[in-house]
Amino acid sequence: KGQQAAKTQPAKGGPKGGVKPVEKPEDISRCDFRVGKIIHVERHPDADALYKEVIDFGEEKPRTVVSGLVKYVPIEQMQDRFVICLLNLKPANMRGIKSEAMVLVASHPTDESRKELLDAPEGSQPGDKIIFEGHEGEPDGQINLSSKGNIFAKMQVDLKTNDSFVACWRDIPMKTAKGGITSKSVSGIIG
Repeated sequence: KGQQAAKTQPAKGGPKGGVKPVEKPEDISRCDFRVGKIIHVERHPDADALYKEVIDFGEEKPRTVVSGLVKYVPIEQMQDRFVICLLNLKPANMRGIKSEAMVLVASHPTDESRKELLDAPEGSQPGDKIIFEGHEGEPDGQINLSSKGNIFAKMQVDLKTNDSFVACWRDIPMKTAKGGITSKSVSGIIG
């Protein structure tokens, strides 16, 4: 008797004074990694260090991807090969060509000249989803790599190939339903 019902008010500072959006956990599942197959590769017409690739991800149409791998991977090793890519990136203009994903490589920690493409498991198909056991979730929409503190930048510090050349995030193997993702001979940061 005499008590008033508690009034609820929206939190201040949220969108239009409403409730604050729920923050997503910082988790690798927010990055959409997939297997792709390079169906065409050529040197970028306006940049000596860049390749322009057309990559099939099992979508309606292939994506154009620009990568700075000319100094590290011969063009013959790029053509018709399966690669591991980060797909949910905001498209970025790279010397006049819109890049719609990122090809991932293992980079040696002390020898800048050693970068290797990651290998998909035997039997892979374009579009195969990369998983990290125990971290199943929905990927973010688009990740803006130029945005400070983006989710990929936060996850990349723990994305590495181990001493057995197995790609891992926080020691959890990176894999598809067909097997693990590896590098041939580089143990180091993945990016």
